[in-house]
Amino acid sequence: MVEELGVKWVEIRSAWGKNLVDHTDAAVRQVHDAIHARGLRVPCIAAPLFKSRLRGQGEASQELFFAQQRDEVAQQIAMLRRAAEIARLFDTKLVRCFSFWRLGDDPAEIWPDLLGPFQEAIWVAEEEDVILVLENDFECNLGSGRQTSRFIEQVGSPNLRLLWDPGNAYFVGETPYPAGCKFGKRLIGHVHVKDAVRDPETHQPRWVALGTGDIDLSGQLNALQADGYAGVVSMENHFTPAGGSPEEGVRESFAGLQRLMAEI
Repeated sequence: MVEELGVKWVEIRSAWGKNLVDHTDAAVRQVHDAIHARGLRVPCIAAPLFKSRLRGQGEASQELFFAQQRDEVAQQIAMLRRAAEIARLFDTKLVRCFSFWRLGDDPAEIWPDLLGPFQEAIWVAEEEDVILVLENDFECNLGSGRQTSRFIEQVGSPNLRLLWDPGNAYFVGETPYPAGCKFGKRLIGHVHVKDAVRDPETHQPRWVALGTGDIDLSGQLNALQADGYAGVVSMENHFTPAGGSPEEGVRESFAGLQRLMAEI
């Protein structure tokens, strides 16, 4: 389907039921060769770095992109080094990371606890010559553009950039564009796009086909171009139509993305 849609860049969460960080060198090489044989490139290594329990607290993960559970910081750092090896193979410097599973509603209460592991990760990223892109994630402690950008600025390293996800910002109640993205527009290293609406009765958000929801993705994409963003915009589809399949959701969302890109 990727070739059929004319896509040139792909992010790989898993292959054969495992995240790349948990595969052998031979298996990772097999994935690499299959992708490059089709003329595709990988913009970012989708590691679940720091999508784990902070200080061992909180619920255990139910979704780790097919990776093994790792809660110790030392295990996370070992995963970062493995992700850096894979990044070099795929000719990218970007490795995705998160801000640990959410503990409460105010990240200011655990700010020092977040900074410690990130400082160690930054030292490793500098040594390995990779850039960590921190995704604002509604399931993690830093979900909004404002919070995530403030944290990146406090860390103060060129090896930590923002993986801006307007859909995740919407899920935590932030207006992604123009409000959320203004805080980190100079920090963006990678971008995910998806779309959502809120139920008129419950006010709970749900995913919809890209381009059909409440998020001003047209404004967001135009702003990225105006701000000089030169990276990849990756469609991260979470939408499955009622009675349909995930593949149908991908096709609907990709068509929506094409319409939006044509307007830029």
